Amino acid sequence: MKKVLTLLSGAIFATAFFAFAAGDVKPELRPSQKLMQARVAWLTAMSENLVANKFEAITSDADALATQTRKAGENIPNPLGKELTLAISSISNDISVAAAKKDGETVKIKLGEIKGKCGECHAKIRNKK
Repeated sequence: MKKVLTLLSGAIFATAFFAFAAGDVKPELRPSQKLMQARVAWLTAMSENLVANKFEAITSDADALATQTRKAGENIPNPLGKELTLAISSISNDISVAAAKKDGETVKIKLGEIKGKCGECHAKIRNKK
């Protein structure tokens, strides 16, 4: 009888626990967070495609990153934020050109420059808040 009661109590606890966990909804990301996550995804994909010598994919991702950062940069009121975002757009264009030429060394250098701009923005703008 004690075993059945213990088993039943455990089953009820587990059911309640999983029901509560399923209801735990994460908050919606802010628009700027969605932009940053897309940028990280493109940078990650370009780095992985560079290792695999998939230059066509790098060109596509670099073009997408350049377009997104150009559009976003035009609307940023913070002068430093605008400058850094538009710099990423320009560097992304350089990556696209280098990837079209299958110049992996230049792509690697330019990816490092973008990561530097990201770090600079995070240090001077995001982490200051």
